[in-house]
Amino acid sequence: MDNKGILYNMGGWSQFFFIFFLFFSGLMMASFIIVLIMPMDELLESARAMRLAQVIQAVFMFLIPALAYAFLYQGNVKSYLNTDKHINIRLLLCSVLLIISIQPLINCIGYYNQQIILPESLNWMKEYEESAEKSLKLLFSNRSIPSLIFNLLVIAVMAGLAEEFFFRGCLQQIMQKIVKNQHFAIWITAIIFSAIHFQFYGFVPRVLLGALLGYLFVWSGSIWVPVIVHTIHNAINVVLIHIYYDTPQANQIEDFRFEENTLLVSVSFALSAIIIFMIYRRVINKQKSEN
Repeated sequence: MDNKGILYNMGGWSQFFFIFFLFFSGLMMASFIIVLIMPMDELLESARAMRLAQVIQAVFMFLIPALAYAFLYQGNVKSYLNTDKHINIRLLLCSVLLIISIQPLINCIGYYNQQIILPESLNWMKEYEESAEKSLKLLFSNRSIPSLIFNLLVIAVMAGLAEEFFFRGCLQQIMQKIVKNQHFAIWITAIIFSAIHFQFYGFVPRVLLGALLGYLFVWSGSIWVPVIVHTIHNAINVVLIHIYYDTPQANQIEDFRFEENTLLVSVSFALSAIIIFMIYRRVINKQKSEN
């Protein structure tokens, strides 16, 4: 029998503040562990140390808070996070095809996001972007297969799992309780999801990705669909960066202007729209048949 106690009886805002209490507690714990087990110069110069730090952050900031919140809310973690729901294979395959087909459109939106000029008062954002670029260089300077595998495990698999459990599995359900509207809950969660990465030049495409993952969570009824889709999205980017990092082709991918890639972006948009419509129609038809 599910334990519907402490958090279950709290209001939506109380639950919201509680999960972020868990998040910030995890942030402090992760920072303490990282400082304790590795020197700062090693963290800044060693890809292995940086990967370990990223795993520690993902576990303590997202995964453990999500599991703890689900347990304290309902007792049955699987039930709250929807990890025990049956996955519709057709919907999953359509979702995977969607995240692949939408990549050119996301890259194009990302390019125009990067063209926004930040005011001087937000210079700290630019500095954070420069720090992220240094981390990227450290992680991808080694072109070996083992390096690629480790990057996939940390950046794709670990991040996809931990972030989806936290944002879609917990936060989106909390926002649904607060705003009483499914669409608002999805988009507010997507905005928080993007903001918490502290990377302004990828803010807009990350919001769109977060919203897409939110809808897939609602439509599929299983957290594993957004986890798999998120992981594949990250894996695509990891592989592309691994292959093209610090090459002329990398600049072409980063500077993905609509004027120079009109056909590809248009096909990406059209195909993505068709797949989303197919998924949505299938979900609606299923709901009608059940009623």
